[in-house]
Amino acid sequence: MPTQVERRETTRAALLVAARELFTEKGFAATGREEIAERAGVTRGALYHHFESKQAAFEAVATELDRELAVAVVQAARKAKTAYEQIRQSCRAYLEACTDPSVVRILLTEAAAVLGPQWVRRSNEAACIELLTPALDLVEREGHTVPGDTHFAAQLLLGVLNEAAAIVAASPKPRAAVKQVAPTVDAFVAKLLA
Repeated sequence: MPTQVERRETTRAALLVAARELFTEKGFAATGREEIAERAGVTRGALYHHFESKQAAFEAVATELDRELAVAVVQAARKAKTAYEQIRQSCRAYLEACTDPSVVRILLTEAAAVLGPQWVRRSNEAACIELLTPALDLVEREGHTVPGDTHFAAQLLLGVLNEAAAIVAASPKPRAAVKQVAPTVDAFVAKLLA
């Protein structure tokens, strides 16, 4: 028999899955809290226990999605033999992830409006500190030149990636857009790390 903690975790997980599906399908504004509870198969009280507002549920979903995106990028980087290749693979993995409808709708389209630009900024800053800056530091140790401060270079590289992601997200054919955008991103990385 599951413990109280296990039941709580199961309920929260079901709510997050339901919320993610609904926010992806309908968007934040068109999704009701009751719909989330109904799709998760729980009571409204259970929803209110875990999330005090629809915005709190959205933030939990966006945070989880952001973590999944970081894991995908890191896994792609681990396949490369050099830090330079790790960055290239990471950039490509990020763009590929931006074809996922959940990433498009929740992170790229609605997060700034629902959670505010500061939430997006903090998310980007975390990615720079945890992923890009250390990777650029390694690239320098491999003998490449990173212009200026590696952290600022990481922020600017992420800016390029975010703009490329926005292009992909806005395209009616995201996978085709990745194929068109990726060579430019690769060239930008090559120029940055000459």
